Amino acid sequence: MSDREVPAFSQIYETYHGKVLAYAAKLIGRDDADDVTQEVFIKIGRSLEGLADPSKLTSWVYAITINTVRDLARKHSSWKERQTSRTGLGRGDGDDDDFLSRVPDSRSCTAEEAAMREEMVACYLDYVEALPANYFDVYMLSDFYELSNEEIARRLSLTVGTVKIRLHRARTKLYEQFRQDCQCFVSERGDLMARLKDGRPKRNDLKGAKRPARRGPS
Repeated sequence: MSDREVPAFSQIYETYHGKVLAYAAKLIGRDDADDVTQEVFIKIGRSLEGLADPSKLTSWVYAITINTVRDLARKHSSWKERQTSRTGLGRGDGDDDDFLSRVPDSRSCTAEEAAMREEMVACYLDYVEALPANYFDVYMLSDFYELSNEEIARRLSLTVGTVKIRLHRARTKLYEQFRQDCQCFVSERGDLMARLKDGRPKRNDLKGAKRPARRGPS
């Protein structure tokens, strides 16, 4: 895509639809991914004329996707928590661990576990948005666009070694934030789960530390 002009909506849809759908499905499940993807492109269509810098298109689409997935996850989490509070379901305890890649599919969860999973997804996206710019760019291209380290290096004019270091540090920062804010435990079925600790920073506190705006890779 040219850095000098914003592409037509149809071109953006063709380029990004599959990526948005796959990313949403990975985080919140295939059942809700279609609705999220539709909402993302409604937002893109409404806001496209306001995109003054075409070079920021890639990170702009990613930011819209993050916000849309997070809003739905928090909406689901709040609703499910209200439902489970009426059932009197208890919460277990367990050891802290890295849970992001091992949270169970929401279709196999109890209502309480599904609520926690949705909140974890929303928190994860808060943490991604708060990454420093140089970590955010490589993480976005790896996690959202699923590019190899070599492809990211070419896209950002970096060495492969630099990409590996930044990607490792980005994942480490996300992991450390989870360890700080969440208590992990094993459910009765043996699934690794997590719940938020009391006193976790509010979303606005994280956004206050958000990276400064910068040109995104296109």
